[in-house]
Amino acid sequence: MSKASSYSKSLVYAIKDGIYFAIMGGAGESYISPFAIFLKLSNSQIGLLASIPQLLGAFVQLLSVSILNRIKDRMIIMIYGVVAQALAWIPILLLPLMFKPYASVLLIISVTAYFIFGNLATPPWNSLMGDIVPESNRGAYFGYRNRIMSMYSLGAIALGGLLLHGTQKTGMPWVGFSLLFVSAVVARLLSAYSLSKMENPVYHVDDKDDFSLIEFFAGFRHSTFVRFVIYTGLMHFAVMLAGPFFAVYMLRDLNFSYLQFMIVSAVAVLIQYFTLHNWGKFGDKFGNRKVLEITGLTLPIVPVLWLLTDNFYFILLIQMLAGLTWAGFSLSMGNFIYDAIPSAKRAKCFAIFNILNATGIFLGGSIGGGLSGYLPVSISIFDTQITMISNLQWLFLFSGVLRLIISIIFLPTIMEIRDVEPITFKDLIFRISAIRPISGVKFDILTGNHKKDGNKNPPLSKGDN
Repeated sequence: MSKASSYSKSLVYAIKDGIYFAIMGGAGESYISPFAIFLKLSNSQIGLLASIPQLLGAFVQLLSVSILNRIKDRMIIMIYGVVAQALAWIPILLLPLMFKPYASVLLIISVTAYFIFGNLATPPWNSLMGDIVPESNRGAYFGYRNRIMSMYSLGAIALGGLLLHGTQKTGMPWVGFSLLFVSAVVARLLSAYSLSKMENPVYHVDDKDDFSLIEFFAGFRHSTFVRFVIYTGLMHFAVMLAGPFFAVYMLRDLNFSYLQFMIVSAVAVLIQYFTLHNWGKFGDKFGNRKVLEITGLTLPIVPVLWLLTDNFYFILLIQMLAGLTWAGFSLSMGNFIYDAIPSAKRAKCFAIFNILNATGIFLGGSIGGGLSGYLPVSISIFDTQITMISNLQWLFLFSGVLRLIISIIFLPTIMEIRDVEPITFKDLIFRISAIRPISGVKFDILTGNHKKDGNKNPPLSKGDN
């Protein structure tokens, strides 16, 4: 069997892995915050729940890279990490329910273990995918994979919301959470099986390819990649000032039902499904830096819009914008690293990237949680009284302003790595405005390709696209 053929099969299994991972995320991770609210955790505790596990988990990636460089077998680390992460759902569910006086501490500890095991598998997975995905088709492949994942995540979120809605009506929401988290266990175990069927090419690393954190950040002035990593870390800080509290705001302050919460969550995922593949092709053609620029200047708008309404249907529109923007931003972040870093250094660079983002998440969530206990619902400016629905809305405002400042400062310093086609602002507007949704053909609004809606197979190589 040729290397290209075995890699193509591996990419199919990588999509299956993504499907099961998405089901776990939709049925499990999406409902950790509602589970915390069900257990009556405070705002500050929910902020810690959203930040501490990801921070500690991210630092495990450096250990993972060290182990990888020593044993030089990506598959072993991946499988052990993924299986352990699957089993971590059991204490997440049982411990807080069995020992309710200590529910907050036990939930944070259990979720931390979940993220630690998942992050153990992350560097070898990133390294492996960088080797087997064709560079010329990377954006299209990951866009397609993420799109499929969005579809299954959406289904899991929807079924989860309906399940919780039904069990809440019967006065037994804990039954709904139990079924969701057991589904997450099964899905992640199936994910491990799919990963085990992938090709495991020899991992090459040299001592000269290793570097310390100090050496990495010493290149700030001369390395666009270092500036990119700092930018994303600061953006995650700004995002997490408000991020953990949208669920709290909807379920506690707006009194949304679990069904409404599910619909709001699902809308963003649905929009990602329709746009991820196009964002990937746009990045392949015009560069991931251009995607970062477009989405990085749109992200600040999203939390500010939450100040304007408490209407369920308007919030759905906000979530549509959020889904469109986060689809491009998240995809371009990962693809930018694949473009910028050679294979031998990729696992370590991904680990540092994730550590900086997790540090931003930790600081943002912790500071946001602390501020939530002190921010007033209303303030007086001169003779004007400003009253919010919730003091959490101040966090939404702070997050939006800070996102804008960070993007304005850092985006001009980040350069495109690959040779790509230039696109002017006028051309971009033309492509977006030239939609023909009623015609019998598919018009790709992000790449401008006018084609029949034909081949649905995953773009495993340039020839298949």
